[in-house]
Amino acid sequence: MPSHSSSAAVPRVPIAVPRTRRWIQTLLADWNVHLDDCARDSIAVITSELVANAVQHGTGATLTVGLRINPNRQRLLIEVHDDSTDLPSPRTASPEAESGRGMLLVQRLALNHGCERTDHGKKVWAELGIPAQPLTRRQFLTSPRRMARSITRRLSGRRRARILRPPGNTPHQGHVLAQHPTASCP
Repeated sequence: MPSHSSSAAVPRVPIAVPRTRRWIQTLLADWNVHLDDCARDSIAVITSELVANAVQHGTGATLTVGLRINPNRQRLLIEVHDDSTDLPSPRTASPEAESGRGMLLVQRLALNHGCERTDHGKKVWAELGIPAQPLTRRQFLTSPRRMARSITRRLSGRRRARILRPPGNTPHQGHVLAQHPTASCP
């Protein structure tokens, strides 16, 4: 799967948040990016937080939202540009506060994130991990090493949880002592 990138100018208004989420979902579908539920949810939350912060704290009439994907590195980058040069600073929100936790969510869900000043304001970005993408037919035929790795991965499959029983217990009593750890959402 090739790398892709796209950007769009969106008005700096609250409705930009759901529209940007839909735009990113549409792009990823058009690019045939396969996502698990964890990655899909993380992308939606991070997009919402970055765009909402730019709408609330940024300046200028428009925002520029950029999306880049590098399937070989299993990475997706979301960038939001606005005209303000004020960089976001972490805040501590009280338990009763209705806002102030957005960048903490981004920090928790992203592999990497940051902000920097640009010639026309600032850029706030987050990099997320995405699942390994299936090989296209062309990649499969032109890369013997990748083909061998892909076949090996498919043949090995996922490990199933093993149920260990203490001696003397019959299978229908169902005491689960240990399971292999499985990956979970953060």
